[in-house]
Order: sequence, then structure tokens, then C-alpha cells
Amino acid sequence: MTPLKQEVISRKVRHLEELLGLLKAEEECTLPAFLADRREQLLVERLLHLCVEASCDLLDHLLVQRFAIHAETYADTFLKTSQVALISADLAQRLLPAAGLRNRLVHDYDALDPERIHAAIQTALTDLGDLLNELRAAGMGI
Repeated sequence: MTPLKQEVISRKVRHLEELLGLLKAEEECTLPAFLADRREQLLVERLLHLCVEASCDLLDHLLVQRFAIHAETYADTFLKTSQVALISADLAQRLLPAAGLRNRLVHDYDALDPERIHAAIQTALTDLGDLLNELRAAGMGI
């Protein structure tokens, strides 16, 4: 990979890590406090949305650069990265609901359940942390 392409990947990784750090700070908010604070709910919703988009942007970039593959949807991004062994099939399956959550957050398809949004904080931190770890283990230079 050329230095320029590596810098793009590094920048995308740093962006995702920054978002995860911001989301981690929200992890301490208890469910009752979260339910009582609409601003907190909106902050977490936006962070979750951005985390999913940043992870898919990183993965899509890797797919295009390494395999000349472009995913059509967020869910497809997770599936295709597992098909080329950038991430495990197990992790891809765990990440699929994140694509659906992102769509609900962005397009307001259904009423959002604040309790599920609160629970998604820990799920996102775990799954997206595992994503970065698996990419590192796969030798993606991140």
C-alpha cells in the first residue's frame, strides 16, 4: 500500500478511535439518568450513528484498496469484509444489527427505544473495539 493510501487508513482509524472514546465517556450514564435526559439520548444516538459510518467507511476503503470490492450497503460492508477474511464471520454477524440501527437513527424509520439505544453503547464499544483488533491482527497496518 502506498504511503498516501496508508495515511488515509490511519486517518480513518484515528477518527473511529476518537468517536469510540467519546462514546466510552457516555458509558457511565445510568439508564435512569439517560432516560431523563433527552440531550444525552441525542448525543448517544449521534455518536452511535457516526461510529457505524466511520467503521463502514474504513472497511469500504480497505475493500476497495485491497480487493477492488465495493459494498452497496452498510450491512453488505460487514459481510464482504468477512468474506475476504478481514474480519471473522462471527464479528460480521455481530455488527449487522449496527447497520440497521444506523438506518433507523438516520432515517427515523421507527420510534427509537431509548433503553435499546442505551444498551447499544456497550455493544458498540465491544464490537467496534473487536473490529479494530481483528483488522490489526489481519495485518491491515492500523
